[in-house]
Amino acid sequence: MELSIDLLRTFVTIAKVNSYTKASCLLNMTQSAVSMQMKRLEEQTGTLFIKQGKRFSISPTGERLLEHAVRILKAHDDALTVIANPDIHDYIRVCSPELYASSILPNALRKFYAKFPNSRIDFSTNTKENMLRKVENGDLDIAIVADMPEPHEKIYSEKVVWVTSPCKGAAMTRPLPLAVYPEGCHIRRWCIESLEKAGIPYRVSFVASSAFAILSAVRAGIAVAPVGYSRVSGEEELYTVLNNLPALPDNTLSIVTAQNLRSLSAQTLISYIREEFVNRSKMM
Repeated sequence: MELSIDLLRTFVTIAKVNSYTKASCLLNMTQSAVSMQMKRLEEQTGTLFIKQGKRFSISPTGERLLEHAVRILKAHDDALTVIANPDIHDYIRVCSPELYASSILPNALRKFYAKFPNSRIDFSTNTKENMLRKVENGDLDIAIVADMPEPHEKIYSEKVVWVTSPCKGAAMTRPLPLAVYPEGCHIRRWCIESLEKAGIPYRVSFVASSAFAILSAVRAGIAVAPVGYSRVSGEEELYTVLNNLPALPDNTLSIVTAQNLRSLSAQTLISYIREEFVNRSKMM
């Protein structure tokens, strides 16, 4: 009996995200194809997942296989990397919203450079419009872009909340003082549209392109700001989430790539970035 690498990869992906649907998106396969692969693998190994109504859990056999499957896939992928790219010197241009750069990229970059130590990445932050234009013009290879329409794959979604300092002085001021990103930011647009619809008077009192700067204004007690919940989660001593202001849409992120971007290193970096967002979603 020989275990197929493709089948093992599908199995490990399902086990990581605990969903056939999510796994099919990550693997760029149909859900029926994913189910068929698991049926083939289970014919060789026995039951890997146990159905519990609409949910499922990994079986004892699946647990035993998973440990080995992860090691097999890593060894397989490492071997391919060394054989195909003994002296790789790839150059990849990446851009993302500033908010996620410090939290998502470190782990992804650490894993990437462990495989491709001679590569070069040029990283920048920018607005959605500028990122899309640069990708289209061939000036960017990979962009992490917010609020993209279908059929772009959504790799992450999080709640956007209003935050103020614990003293709540700014939250009680009218017109409501806002700390926001520069014109063109979709969260800034949501913020202003929701306040106008609710008839709440406001004024833009602080503008910055950095999440750190915006949250500094919040901590100083001079403004209220709309931010991704992950940015303030667990920091209740510094920020207070306001529930009496209009609800805002969830912030979703997608990966947009340059046309014909097929290099192994670029695809590997994309997979690591996607993996970090999946892990972040599990923690929310």
